[in-house]
Amino acid sequence: MARIKFFTFGCKANQYDTQVFIELFSRFGYKYSEYEYDIAFINTCCVTKKAEKEVKKFIKRMIASRKDVWITGCLVEKDNLSILFPEARIFPRQALYKQAKSVDIIGISRFQGHTRAFVKIVDGCENFCSYCIVPYVRGKISSRPIVDIITEIKMLVENSYKEIVLTGIDLGAFGKDTGESIGDLIKEINSIAGLHRFRLSSIEVFYITDEILGILGECNKFCPSFHIPLQSGSDRILKLMKRPYSFNDYRARLEKIRDFFNEVTITTDVMVGFPGETESDFEKTIEAISECRFLKVHVFPFSQHKETQSASLPGKISECIKKERVRKIIHVADIISKEMKKEFIGRRCSVLIEDKLENFWLGYSQHYIPVLIDSSENINGYVVDVVPEKIIEKENVVYLLARSILP
Repeated sequence: MARIKFFTFGCKANQYDTQVFIELFSRFGYKYSEYEYDIAFINTCCVTKKAEKEVKKFIKRMIASRKDVWITGCLVEKDNLSILFPEARIFPRQALYKQAKSVDIIGISRFQGHTRAFVKIVDGCENFCSYCIVPYVRGKISSRPIVDIITEIKMLVENSYKEIVLTGIDLGAFGKDTGESIGDLIKEINSIAGLHRFRLSSIEVFYITDEILGILGECNKFCPSFHIPLQSGSDRILKLMKRPYSFNDYRARLEKIRDFFNEVTITTDVMVGFPGETESDFEKTIEAISECRFLKVHVFPFSQHKETQSASLPGKISECIKKERVRKIIHVADIISKEMKKEFIGRRCSVLIEDKLENFWLGYSQHYIPVLIDSSENINGYVVDVVPEKIIEKENVVYLLARSILP
């Protein structure tokens, strides 16, 4: 029996896809293995030039190690990898999904190596932001039927998963192609017996309507934590990026979210070094981060893909300036993040335990704040309530620390 190990690069949607492929190849008789393996199955990413370079380097290393190399994912859709890597077997993602459907795999039953499970509800993107290659490699919006999603989540709950993360390439576009509603999906998920909690993955600000907020506000299993990409605090740069909102629009929506939820955290993505970004534009992004009070900022230097509209824009920014702007944003964002975490000291929070760190149990609260718990009980995989007493820093990560579990 051939042994196969899966390697995943990129986003949560890719991680979900890999789990589908694990279950597909298990059905075909291949043995999943983390250590000794004959086949390296690589799910690729090309969202940035850096990511693409890392993937290609890894593929070369696997080929050099004389493993059988099988490749799927976004890079397969972008480049002719049969020419670049003639030794490898290439699997278009949609072809694998058709095979999965042919053997009645309509969802995943587990999520290898994770305490919480990601569930992809929609694929594809039609936004065509000027810097982004994703619409070219993921295609048009393709929503899964609500009945299939609910069946899948129930199967995961039966297999002891307590938290579900709804994910998708363009999450808020769910139902655009089918006429189903993400609000109806959320209501059904909240009613699933045995599910402790669910959260949303990254969602664009223009999808967070008052109606959606009202539905989420009535869901007792929803984790009040949002990841809402900003990209830039400069309206001029947002327009060049073809982002359909101004910073004032974005800020007003965050204020509305905070009106709906007494305790809520918001994280974001920011891009620096977009063509034509001046110091003034960059300072507006710094000001936006300070004003919006994000729990975490994922910051990325602009990465040019020749296939995208931004490739032809003038005013390229040097790598040196990009690096310095990334450093400045991380510095400001880290200070704010620490302040935000301090606000949860003394507040009751619910924590899903995932691992151990030194002598502490490690988990994430409903607000997606990392929490360390000093307890002699074996609570791995449980959801427990605690009241954090202080913050503690380990290996450049700031945690909340709790010393006892509430009854």
